[in-house]
Parts: sequence; C-alpha cells; structure tokens
Amino acid sequence: MPGKRKPEPLRIIQITDLHLQGNRRDGLGWCRDCESLDTTETLQTVLDDIQINEPWFDALVVTGDIAQDGEAAAYERFARLLAREGAPVYCIPGNHDDKQLMRNALDGETVSMPRHVVHGGWQLLFLDSCCQHSDKGEISAIQLAWIEAMVARLPTHHAILFMHHHPVPVGSHWLDTHHGMINGEAALESLAKLPQLKAVVFGHIHQQLDSWHGHLRILGTPSTCLQFQPASAGPRFSAQAPAYRRIALHANGEIETEVVFSHQPWHGGTAMRPEAALTQRA
Repeated sequence: MPGKRKPEPLRIIQITDLHLQGNRRDGLGWCRDCESLDTTETLQTVLDDIQINEPWFDALVVTGDIAQDGEAAAYERFARLLAREGAPVYCIPGNHDDKQLMRNALDGETVSMPRHVVHGGWQLLFLDSCCQHSDKGEISAIQLAWIEAMVARLPTHHAILFMHHHPVPVGSHWLDTHHGMINGEAALESLAKLPQLKAVVFGHIHQQLDSWHGHLRILGTPSTCLQFQPASAGPRFSAQAPAYRRIALHANGEIETEVVFSHQPWHGGTAMRPEAALTQRA
C-alpha cells in the first residue's frame, strides 16, 4: 500500500478495534449473527479501501484492541499485514490487548509502538489509557504531567493525542458506565489548558464521534469489524460497515477529518448474547 509523502498537510490514517483472533476461524462470540465473522477479513477490506481511497499518507495510527484475546498469533498476523505499508504504522494497546505480546510482535521498522513522534510542525502523542484488570480507562497524573512536558518541549509545534478509551460520554449507558474513563472529565479539563494540543483521538466505542471540549476536537472512530448502536441502553450492534478515519493536520493547527465506511456493509444489527449484557468487553 502506498504511503507517499507530501509537505502539507500532514495526512494520518487511523484504524481501531480490529479484534483479530489467534485462530482466524474462531468467532467473536458476541452475538448470534457474528459467530462466523472473520475479523482478519474485515481488516483486509478496510486496508483495501485505504489503498484505493488514499493515494498518499504520512502515517497510519492503530488505537488499540488489535487482538480480541491478546493472543500472539493475532499480533503476528497483524504485523505481517501492516508491514506492507509504505508509511510508518504506530500502535497503542486497548483493553483487549496483551501489552507484552504486542510489543514483542510490533518492534519492526514499519510497525512500532512509540510514545511520541514529530512530523513537520506536529507532534503525535501516543497514550496507554488502559487500567490494569479493568476494561475502563484512565489518564493518570503521571501521564498528564508527561503530556504537559512533551508539549512544553516543543512549544511551537501543534500536538494531537491518540489513545484507546473515550474521555467523554457517548450517550450509551453500558459503554459510559462500564467501559468509559475513570477520570475523563477531569483529564480533559487539564488537557484543554494546553493551547498547542488540538485534538484527542480514540477508538473503543465502535462508532463515530466528532465533538469539542473547549478548543479540543474530540474524535471517536468506528471499528474495522463491528459497530455498536449509538445511544443504546444495552449492548447492541448496528448494521454499519467497517471503517477508518482520515485526518489532515494543517500547518496552522487546523484539522480536517472524515470517517470512511467500507462499501461492504455487515448485515447484522442484533443484540449481544444476553449472558454478555453489560459485562461483555468492548
């Protein structure tokens, strides 16, 4: 896949929530209609769409839940697929991922797990928002101090923060209550004090979100496999197709972005298994 460079704007592709299985024939077990879903196939569909739709880009960012069950085979398959990119691939973990196995597999020249990268007049910050032994997220005081220090280190650069969890409510009780961030509102108040930081970009919610917190753009991106029904009291899937996000970062700090859905929709739209309600990992 081409990853051609051009000076302006900086072009980023984001994919998220791949949920790859160690054995690609295993179903997710989330709902009756997705028992046979091959998440490697849905990822390949999205990668094919990117190849067709994006003639050049500077980097591809993967915001977590690469694997469904944190299996080494899933990360190895992911690394093989993404090593074909002509642009660097930057990855962060999600609540489904095994961080050590992920680091072991994603240490190549193309696919890696950096903490920050500078591209032109922009600094890309990559945050691990996962809590140990929980599906919820958090930005710790130490992490907030690190973000502040990184922004202060390059005061003339704009910055964008990538992480897995959603820092704002999305209007779905089960997601916001059981899978949200412990300190999302407080963390955003601190982040909003940094004028160089222009956006917070994440996955986890398996749906689209584009809102503002002060000057901060808040961007949630759908999954490369299944999407959740917005504003649902309990876990339900929508029939929306797999997707990715394109982001253009301009030299003046402005951001243009769009979610691109695949032309191959998933005809689902059912509830998760009843026994998984409100306990199913997002």
